[in-house]
Amino acid sequence: MNDTIREDLKKLPEKPGVYIMRNSEDAVLYVGKARVLKNRVRSYFQNTPHSDRITVMISQIARFEYIVCDSEYEALLLENNLIKKYKPKYNVLLKDDKGYPYIKVTLSEAFPRVTLARSVQKDGSKYFGPYHSTWAVNTTLEAIKAILPLRPCSKKLRPGAVLRPCLNYHMGLCKGPCCGKISEKEYAAMTQDVLAFLNGHLEDLEQKLRGKMLEAADALDFEQAAVYREKIKAVRMIEEKQKIVSVSEDDFDAAAIEKNDVDACLQVFFIRGGSVVGREYFIFEGAAADSDEAIMGSFIKQFYAENYMIPPRIYIQCRLDSDAEREEQEFLQTWLSGLRGAKCELITPQRGSKKKLVEMVRMNAGIALANQASAPGGDGREQKALEILQEALALEKLPARIEAYDISNTGDSEINASLIVFVNGLPYKKAYKNFNMKEIRQRNDVGSMQEALRRRFAAYEENREGFKALPDLILVDGGAGQVAAAETVLQEKGIRIPVYGMVKDDKHRTRSLVGAFTERRHPLIENRGGYRELVLRDHIELWRLISAIQNEAHRFAIQQNRKMTQKRYRLSELDQIPSIGEKRKFALLKHFGSLAAIRKATAEQLAEVKGISAASAASIYAYFHKEET
Repeated sequence: MNDTIREDLKKLPEKPGVYIMRNSEDAVLYVGKARVLKNRVRSYFQNTPHSDRITVMISQIARFEYIVCDSEYEALLLENNLIKKYKPKYNVLLKDDKGYPYIKVTLSEAFPRVTLARSVQKDGSKYFGPYHSTWAVNTTLEAIKAILPLRPCSKKLRPGAVLRPCLNYHMGLCKGPCCGKISEKEYAAMTQDVLAFLNGHLEDLEQKLRGKMLEAADALDFEQAAVYREKIKAVRMIEEKQKIVSVSEDDFDAAAIEKNDVDACLQVFFIRGGSVVGREYFIFEGAAADSDEAIMGSFIKQFYAENYMIPPRIYIQCRLDSDAEREEQEFLQTWLSGLRGAKCELITPQRGSKKKLVEMVRMNAGIALANQASAPGGDGREQKALEILQEALALEKLPARIEAYDISNTGDSEINASLIVFVNGLPYKKAYKNFNMKEIRQRNDVGSMQEALRRRFAAYEENREGFKALPDLILVDGGAGQVAAAETVLQEKGIRIPVYGMVKDDKHRTRSLVGAFTERRHPLIENRGGYRELVLRDHIELWRLISAIQNEAHRFAIQQNRKMTQKRYRLSELDQIPSIGEKRKFALLKHFGSLAAIRKATAEQLAEVKGISAASAASIYAYFHKEET
């Protein structure tokens, strides 16, 4: 098991879904479903018995990916679709499974052809589909052959070259470009008619054929007029079939957005014939502060302008409430309908299965974004972020080792400070520390920060294991008050380390760094106490790094605080009171801060706690004062 797999196993969610195993060449080895992804995928890499086939497959796994679903049933359907799509070597496959076909028009050739294709390639061709079945493609190809007979052969033709006409020409199935029977300009016009036909512009084609039929009839060329009449019949027939084949009610896309502090991720699922036949996600760098509507609009305009098939409906998560947003939606719908040649709607589902599907897409966008954010950057992005940080803060050397602190508390009872370490821009979890407050007995973030720093650097002075290395930079969660408190401790210890605060915005996203900036290398905002503030939005790489550090410090602080709280709750005397369960016990301890305070409270004070009825309050009071009765 390689390091990539080891790290990805830690990120697996406890949700149903589908997983995809890939080898070192990125080929799909196996597709499976799971009721709980975390348990199922981990089982492959534990010392548990597997069949010979799966054991061989496991030895070839280089990485895996997964899609979260709302239920095991959805996972089953998606697993089936992906098996059909990828034909994995280690899945049991139906031999007649051919996947989803496309129609391909070879526009890169001087005399294009129209053929069936099994996948979309970047070869200059125009693709239409995917279609639900090979029958649907063949039906359409037969109609094209009858109405607009592009050449069926795969000969490499060049303008001016003249070959002998083949049987297809004599049967009227080809216009004979190989033997000079049709000019390149005439052939190009016919190719455009084929593209219009495949785009659904059948009325225009029918009118053109009708015009030619009438011209032939006026010229008394009734034989040629009959040929055009039969072609018009074929157009009408395929027009009816397309209502079933190409414009199914089960053809649509679903798109949704998730954000972290810095970036946004938009994921889109492609549903054809009621099945998920593909998905794609796009990262919008530095777009976390942009509205979902703006991101979705930008995606639609960029993606569908180049897309080979626009579905009848696109389900999106954004709720467009303002007049300006509704106007933009109407504009996009008109634009998409023009590209498609038929109606295309943008719909925000409010209930039912489509709403659940959009939520599933959003959940997968969040997972893709989280995985990208936590993946080690092989492109040197961490190094670049550290260099920007050094330059912005005018540091003497690169901040290779950064320590960050955050405070967490549950009322006045459980108060702790986290110390996390980033080395070369990545978390170094072996060096993480937690300080449970000993001196601070009530909520006081600044005092708690000072106690944690005093204990940390006292341990350094004592040369205790795990505290010997000094950081190049200290970051504290908070503003000018926390920075000043940290600097006071460092001055007491006679230690010179730069200190800056990590400030969040009103939506709890990392916004800026605050501290004693000695040089104005970037635009700064004046802050209280003589400190200045560097807004991070204009420095994407730095913004990501500081956001990652702040969120990790917060996560670790909360994690340790919960352990403290759970430990105290497990040992609580409140468990002896029949009417008190876990929720009420938590509410009481959070409200009063300690068991001693609960013991001293009156029945009226106990009843003020949310979730505690008058009867429960009387029961609690009676328990603690039973000797008085």
